[in-house]
Amino acid sequence: MFANLKETARRAMDTARKEGCQDVRVGSDMLIQSSFSVRNDKLDRLHQSTGSSLYLQLYVDGRYGYFSTNRTEEKELSSFIKNAVEATRLISYDPDRVLPQKELYFKGKEFDLKQFDNSYDLVTPEQKKEIAFSCAAEMFGKDKKVVSVNCEYGDSMEYYYMADTGGFEGEMKQTLFTISSECTVKDRGDARPEAWWYESSLMYDSLIKEGIGSKAMERALSRLNPRKMKSGKYNMVIENTVASRVVSPIISALNGSAIQQKNSFLEGKLGSRLFPDNLYFMDRPHIIGAEGSRFYDGEGIATKNLNIIEAGVINTYFINTYNSRKLGIPVTIEGPSVLSCSLGENFPSESSVNGVSEILGKMERGILVTGFNGGNTNSSSGDFSFGVQGFYFENGKILHPIKEMNVTGNIITLWNNVAHIGDDPRMTSRWLIPTLAFESVNFNGN
Repeated sequence: MFANLKETARRAMDTARKEGCQDVRVGSDMLIQSSFSVRNDKLDRLHQSTGSSLYLQLYVDGRYGYFSTNRTEEKELSSFIKNAVEATRLISYDPDRVLPQKELYFKGKEFDLKQFDNSYDLVTPEQKKEIAFSCAAEMFGKDKKVVSVNCEYGDSMEYYYMADTGGFEGEMKQTLFTISSECTVKDRGDARPEAWWYESSLMYDSLIKEGIGSKAMERALSRLNPRKMKSGKYNMVIENTVASRVVSPIISALNGSAIQQKNSFLEGKLGSRLFPDNLYFMDRPHIIGAEGSRFYDGEGIATKNLNIIEAGVINTYFINTYNSRKLGIPVTIEGPSVLSCSLGENFPSESSVNGVSEILGKMERGILVTGFNGGNTNSSSGDFSFGVQGFYFENGKILHPIKEMNVTGNIITLWNNVAHIGDDPRMTSRWLIPTLAFESVNFNGN
């Protein structure tokens, strides 16, 4: 199955060269997915799909074009490539569109990152259906306040092959198994609080299959009878399920495209200490069993351990080949693979010795944020405004849910008020961001 994809990609690359391309990068992808969805106590939806696509990056006489197709029969593909090359010749000249320098390519010896479950095909439809129904049964009819429940079992298998005329060749394959649940409950008046929970794993046998529904119901019921809070400064603890929301603006601002377009609040800050001297943002791309682990990026450039922010200092931008040539600075990597943060240089490892409960006890009183409702970050200034949901706490104890509150401020200022970073990332995410706690944050309420 995978051999055919590789052969098609190689044939496409040869065809493009014959049509006049100086350089070519090809990618061939296959994605197999299935899902079983249950609403209340009824099977609501079945889904199964298998799809493959071919991606072409063409470099023709200083011009660059990107094309994709799922029509890969030899005659059709040849015609498609010929038309794509002709179209690329019409694009504006841009000499900075080139393949990476060969010495940057991954050429090391790969080891098993344990991202592919060879038993993927052995999980039967009946097993998948039973898991979805069991998840729903943990909620449906268990409490009179429960209005509706939704549960879904889903899995996927993806294979990706990439090669280019610069000499790079690589392939990756990954499986993923997920169980997700949503619960809606009745509150006073027309209010219908809802909550979710999910578990996922690259390996079926490691997938947590029980407690997902009851966790979603527990979280939904905990949101009953929310109270409005007065505006003011509160300590803020962000649950690990949503903590990446205050990390992603920094990563986006470090992206070479944002730097090159002068649309980043971190432009010109490379080598500057903007954050506390014990703050580290780290990328560890070769962690065994992590969903985001990889040996190379989308250009084939080798990944490596990287301290993005080191002792509070901006240590790197994410620079691909194109932006390197535009900006005149060295290529790094297109973006992080397995990202996390800590106060100190130790990468958190889901030990939960210092998780949300312990951090709440250290923060006296404030707001525990368990979700974000819209909002945005200004990419040029770093100013942000987010709607939040969560709970008011004192002395480590949650007292009541909150409603109609926004948190505002500046990302750099926020991170200079970081008080604690947990060691409890969820391995269900590509980025392993633990519980975060900040002091004296602006909340807008009544």
